Amino acid sequence: MPLQYDPEWLALAGPKLEAQKEVLPVHDVTTRRVRYEQLFVGSTYTVPEDIELKVYKAPASGGHELAIYHLSKKGAYTLSERTPAVLHIHAGGFISVRASHVLRSLVPFVSQSGIPIFSVDYRWAPENPFPTPVEDCWTGLLYLRSQAEKLGIDVNRIAVMGESAGGGLAAGLTLLARARNFSPPLAKQILIYPMLDDRTVTDHSEGLAVFSINDVLTGWAAYLGEAYGTDNVSPLASPARVDDVTGLPPLYLDVGQLDIFLHEDLAYAQKFLASGIQTELHVYPGVIHAFQRWGAASHVVKQAFTNRLRAITTL
Repeated sequence: MPLQYDPEWLALAGPKLEAQKEVLPVHDVTTRRVRYEQLFVGSTYTVPEDIELKVYKAPASGGHELAIYHLSKKGAYTLSERTPAVLHIHAGGFISVRASHVLRSLVPFVSQSGIPIFSVDYRWAPENPFPTPVEDCWTGLLYLRSQAEKLGIDVNRIAVMGESAGGGLAAGLTLLARARNFSPPLAKQILIYPMLDDRTVTDHSEGLAVFSINDVLTGWAAYLGEAYGTDNVSPLASPARVDDVTGLPPLYLDVGQLDIFLHEDLAYAQKFLASGIQTELHVYPGVIHAFQRWGAASHVVKQAFTNRLRAITTL
């Protein structure tokens, strides 16, 4: 039987999904930025009354001030307690989206877990190619650790979390933290349909993926610059290239079966399984990349949220 969409999800996603099916030319960053902004921003968003939002600035390379968006649930923890924390890295194909654009999607995790999330507003490629985005994420991680006492954070229970390109940056950040002997070690990495392998050039979804191979090629070319298409790509940029995952934090990873990143994500998770690192892997049949953005009332989207929430609450 050929691959097909989840019927319930498709019935709910249908009309909105159609607007995303136009395949843009490779390297057209400008038009993709417009499309992603329309998808992620949508309308003005105000956080609920039970959620507190703060924005910090951390000094980064080149004199840049890195914005970090802190979402917390009012009254979830007292000053005498220590809470786990999640350093979040947003999606956007390495070339677009701001941390402020994804607050709506993060609030339910904070509201239901009580665990704060800190979302890093890293700089975009191609204006800022590798290593700047992952170094910005490193800056965010160091800032979180440095402010842990003030913020009531348990430094032994810090996770990194990211979606799509943000998932790739989160994976790269864990490699960077291992290389630089970050201490205490990260407690977990939560990778949501991560973009991990610059060598991916084929759509295995039989044309159902929506997020096209052209988008993938555009993102990697922007992020890697002249190194793209060569063997001179660091695993810190393309984590799928790492050979040894020893010493990396436990892995949570989920991906749709119709996602272009399915095979690279499965191969990455297999490295952790083979190395005896605690791993939780979910493959959702019949859904595409970023499937929760459509068909929110479907069973598959609700199940994915439950699993992701549990990955956070078990820190």
